[in-house]
Amino acid sequence: MVEPKPGAGGEVAAKHIMGTPADGYNLLVTGSSITIRAASNEKNADGLRDLQPIAQITTTPYVIVAKAGKFKTFKNLIDQAKPSGSKIDFASAGVGTGMHYLGELINISAGTHMVHVPYSTGSRQLQAVMAGDVDIAIISLVTAWPYISAGTMEALAVSSAERSAVATGVPTLHELGLRDVPAIGAWIAVFGPKNMDPAVTKSLADEITAIAKSPATQETVKGWAAELPDTSTAALTDVVRSETEFWKKLIKERNLPVAD
Repeated sequence: MVEPKPGAGGEVAAKHIMGTPADGYNLLVTGSSITIRAASNEKNADGLRDLQPIAQITTTPYVIVAKAGKFKTFKNLIDQAKPSGSKIDFASAGVGTGMHYLGELINISAGTHMVHVPYSTGSRQLQAVMAGDVDIAIISLVTAWPYISAGTMEALAVSSAERSAVATGVPTLHELGLRDVPAIGAWIAVFGPKNMDPAVTKSLADEITAIAKSPATQETVKGWAAELPDTSTAALTDVVRSETEFWKKLIKERNLPVAD
């Protein structure tokens, strides 16, 4: 049974699960924003302190997209965004998201002056790009892939360390010379309440791993333009720990704005 608990970038759902019995029947499916929110405010749910990591389900890079034919290459975008007072803006899914931070990091690394325009959803980001309200969107490849594959949007770069297994023709930011911009992206994972029985955690993780290995699942995930990560509990624990520490350091060093 799926019970949507939207609000505050996943915080409402996380706090709800924190208050449920740790019996393995109450689970949280959430995204990588949990590490950013934990890093930006100690009162927010922490994936290790307050929850039990179980398994990562999918991962996908962020992609920089524009309306087809607008820039054609990432270099053209950067060249137009470098002059002081340039009118290039970028859409993200909100202040303090990974997409927002990636745009700010590109500004710092490339010396550009792109202006951030937050939207509440990925679909609104894409609508704004298609309508010409913003120049580019920084968004998950999964969300943008239907537009890219249909040819209505051009993908200028991806944020991963290596090219996407699906969008093989799209270069990475590292390839394009922005080697000091960290490889970040979006992922979805399953958590449970803190203090779950380790045997229950292992059983759930083993079932998720078995499902991930099935050809049907692999084909479905590939169709989404996503990828299947290491689904072990240990791998997710490492991801949550390293990303939370990374975001804490980055927010402090670069004085990045955080969500309310």
